[in-house]
Amino acid sequence: TKAYPCSFGNLNFPNAIRDFKKKKVLVVGDVMLDEYTSGSVTRVSPEAPIPILEETHGRYVLGGAANVARNVHALGARAALVGVVGPDAFGERVRELLREDGISLRGVLTDKNRPTTRKHRFLAGANQLLRVDSEKTDDVDSTIGSRLLAHAAALMDDCDMVIFSDYAKGVFSPAVSRG
Repeated sequence: TKAYPCSFGNLNFPNAIRDFKKKKVLVVGDVMLDEYTSGSVTRVSPEAPIPILEETHGRYVLGGAANVARNVHALGARAALVGVVGPDAFGERVRELLREDGISLRGVLTDKNRPTTRKHRFLAGANQLLRVDSEKTDDVDSTIGSRLLAHAAALMDDCDMVIFSDYAKGVFSPAVSRG
């Protein structure tokens, strides 16, 4: 492998990446959980002209703003996340995955009025057969919005940069956006 100097204007990419590892990054946004169910299709259903997926394995992956925080962490920076999950097993799974990745949960709130946003994909080999979305996309209520802003403000004082990750799932309500 040979390294080539790379720069854009005054930005030197190798130095920027090295320096990024020293940063604390706050990610604010719509937290999601991606679920994948994989298997093979060998027949068609007798009930309807649809494929039958014989499940071989499944997995969960952080999605949305949680995936952004995970990527920040994977690049070597310290990541903190502000967003909401529901009071359900999927919200607990998000928290578990964040803990496994060493991402601060201090700003991840539980909103009892909404489910954890989940995208469930069904795959046969490399082909996606179906995606089922479980979500509530209306704005978070004002109480949750105020708590999100308070957590973001508290964490912002200790961060070098902020990333806003908006997937139109309700975190960036007008009140929060004006915040």
